[in-house]
This record gives sequence, structure tokens and C-alpha cells, in this order.
Amino acid sequence: MAKNIINQWDADFLNKSPLFSDLKTLLNDTQWSDWPGCQGLLALLNEPVILSSGLTLDMKPQDSTLPFPEMGYEERVFKKGIVSTREQNWHDLFNAFIWLLFPKTKILLNDLHIQELKQQPGKKRTPARDAITHLDESGIIIASNNACLLKALKNHQWHDVFVQSRQQWEQNIGAFVFGHGMYEKAFKPFIGFTGKAYCIEVDESFYQQNKMTQYQILDQLLCEDIQKKNALCDSSHLSPLPILGIPGWSIENESPSFYDNNHYFRPKRIN
Repeated sequence: MAKNIINQWDADFLNKSPLFSDLKTLLNDTQWSDWPGCQGLLALLNEPVILSSGLTLDMKPQDSTLPFPEMGYEERVFKKGIVSTREQNWHDLFNAFIWLLFPKTKILLNDLHIQELKQQPGKKRTPARDAITHLDESGIIIASNNACLLKALKNHQWHDVFVQSRQQWEQNIGAFVFGHGMYEKAFKPFIGFTGKAYCIEVDESFYQQNKMTQYQILDQLLCEDIQKKNALCDSSHLSPLPILGIPGWSIENESPSFYDNNHYFRPKRIN
């Protein structure tokens, strides 16, 4: 977002992009006239989030009052249970929302970051830390009960998935924002707006559930899948995903010709 509006509150932000539609369910018609602050965000939780350390998730303003300022972000979460949050900042607001929607997976990512930091301290990232960060910032979870659709998406068969199978979206396949950076970019979408798809299979009943139940199921499945497959040891489980191609996420993609832009909807590279 442009620097001149990054800290400007917009009470109508949920209507700025189709990507925010699920957040309306999370917020349950909550109306904020200004930034909610850490306590306002924590109030959205139906129950406390318990971290792997046994500590309860807390959020503190990232300002001069932030406890344990000598610690880095991940270390502070792991050892003290504190998610440092800039209280007038869209990026951190959206990060807080993901903590509310995917608490188990966010806890896992924090644990994985700490494991990698123990093996290689410092700013230089390992392939695993790169993968964790890609999912955390740019991840889109593609959940489907049709393995063929997931395979086609991974193979960049965009017309098959987005055009020919369009009627199956929200019935047999769907997209869920995980990377909080995707929400921030959604304010000003552009051709080239791309995320990292993490594909996961769900059962036949998944899309018969209400939206919040879907998130709860997906959080559990995603957490288990990452651990079972060691899926974030590198970025091989993450696929490029043209965000504006997802049915319902862009008015332009209602026309099949939208997908003819090969610079955006790129074919898969053959190694």
C-alpha cells in the first residue's frame, strides 16, 4: 500500500476486495470506527489460544512499552507468548486475523522458525525458513475433495481449473487466504498479483460446513499435513498462484479471455 495511506483507518475496508469476504464472518458484523488495538483483536477469540509452550497467546503494541524488546519477533512469541503488533498498521492487523483463523498452524510455523533459528542463528535464512515465510506472507490454501483439480492447479493448467471447472468452485474446491500480506495487497490489486498455493485434500462433506467450521477443519488438516510431509523443509510444496484468476476474486476473470494473458497465467516450466 502507498505510504500515505498505510496508517489511515478505513471502516469500510471489508468491502474493498472479495478477498475480505471471509473476514466478515470472522468479525461477525463487528463495527470499528477506528483501529481496534490489541485488546480489541483478542476480544474476537471465542477461547484463549494456547501455544506449544503452554503460554496463552497475547498481543502487545509494538512501541516503547513492548516487553522484552531485546527479543526478536519469533522468539518473543515462543518464549513469552507475545505477538508484537503495530496497532495502526494494516499488515499487522491482517497478521492478527490469521492468528485468529489459523491458530494451530501459526503456532506450528512459530515452532518451525525457532527450530531453524537454533540450527542457524542470525538473519540468513535456511530453505526451510524461506518456505515458512513464503506461506506466512503469501500463502493461499487451496482445499479440494478432487485430487485431479489440485494436480491441474499445481501443473498450471489454468483454463482447466478456472474456466472449465468454474462451477466446482465453492462446491469441490476453494481458496482460503493464509498469508497476511495477500490481504494488504488486495487493497490495490494488479496484474501480477501472485501468491503461493498450498494444496490440501478435504473430504466430501467439507463444503457442506459453515465458513468458520471450514476454517477450523482446515487449520487442523494443514497443521497435520505440514508435519506429516515435512512440507516446509523447502518451497517445493508451494506453487505460484495468480490471485486474480480465482473465481469470485476478480470481476475481470468472469470473461474466459482474461486467462489468455500468458505473462500472468504462465505455463509451468519444464526442467
